[in-house]
Amino acid sequence: MENISIEPTKKSLEVECAAGYFKLSGNSILSDPRKFFQPIVEWVEDYIKDPSDKTTVDLKLEYVDTASVQSVFDIMRLFKPLQDKDKEVAVNFYFEFDDPELLELGEIMEGRLGIKFNFIEYQ
Repeated sequence: MENISIEPTKKSLEVECAAGYFKLSGNSILSDPRKFFQPIVEWVEDYIKDPSDKTTVDLKLEYVDTASVQSVFDIMRLFKPLQDKDKEVAVNFYFEFDDPELLELGEIMEGRLGIKFNFIEYQ
């Protein structure tokens, strides 16, 4: 399985997909988020068939529009079955100290997904 590495733009996320590591970072203000996220979804679907014993997920979102939030949630949902396979999933959710809305988004995702998040505040 080939890794994915996407450089960020002002409107799109930085993406890293490698065995044992997954990262989404930056802004997601996309006219067609499904098109952007489709190869990422496919990568995660392949990865969970033969995952590492531990998978670290870093989410460092700055601004995510409503359509992109759904895509991020859908991707994160794919990681849930790993816990059922006795694999460790460590989700690090980074948020700026002055952005309570983003923190709330992380808390909602954690509750709906049933995956424990590590909330990490930064300035």
